Amino acid sequence: MYCDPRPHEAPPLIEAIAVWGWAVEHGGIPLDYAAGILADHDCYVEYSGVPDPTENERRTWAAEDLANWEDVIVRMDWPGDDAIDEERWDQGADWKLREYLLRCHGLDESPENTEELLLRHCREQIAECERQLADQTDTRTDEGN
Repeated sequence: MYCDPRPHEAPPLIEAIAVWGWAVEHGGIPLDYAAGILADHDCYVEYSGVPDPTENERRTWAAEDLANWEDVIVRMDWPGDDAIDEERWDQGADWKLREYLLRCHGLDESPENTEELLLRHCREQIAECERQLADQTDTRTDEGN
C-alpha cells in the first residue's frame, strides 16, 4: 500500500517545533532556514490571533519558538496548574465520581466501592422516576373520573 509521505495536513505545531528545534540545536540546520519553514505552518498563518500576519512576523515568532524549543514544547503540553492541582495521587482515578456519589447520598465516606455507590445511585434514580411516573398516572386517572 502506498502512503503519501507528505500528508496534506501539517503536523501538529508541537511536533514541528520539536523536529526543527532539535535540528537547529543538534543537527546544524541554520535557525533562519528552519524558522522560514516553520513560519508557513498553519498555526502561525491562520491561528496566531493576529489578522493577516506578515511573513516577517511569522518568521520572528518561529525563530523565537525554535530558540527555546524545549521550553515552548513543555509550555504547549502543560495541562495547566489547575489540572495538576486537581490530581489526587493518593486516590483512584474515579475520585471525582466517588465524591459526587457520596454527596448525592449525603455521606462523607462509605465502605462501598465506587461501582457499588454508582449502582445504588442509579437504583435510587430509577425508583424516583418510577414514583414520579406513578404519581402522574394516578393524577390522570383521578382527573378522568
